[in-house]
Amino acid sequence: MIDTKTILASRTVWANLVGLAALVLGLLGFDASELDSDAFAEAAAQLVAGASFIASTVFRILATKQILS
Repeated sequence: MIDTKTILASRTVWANLVGLAALVLGLLGFDASELDSDAFAEAAAQLVAGASFIASTVFRILATKQILS
């Protein structure tokens, strides 16, 4: 029997959602005026997006259960 889980129980899905949110915030011009520089905010957003996509790849490799649709 194949083990299954809901889509919200998937770490891969959550990592992808975090990465997508970081990219969307960057595209929408997230207001980081309270930070010292815009470059810092841009670098942080890119770091979060990159880390989430790396995490999603690792989570997909380690996954042992199929996602139910």
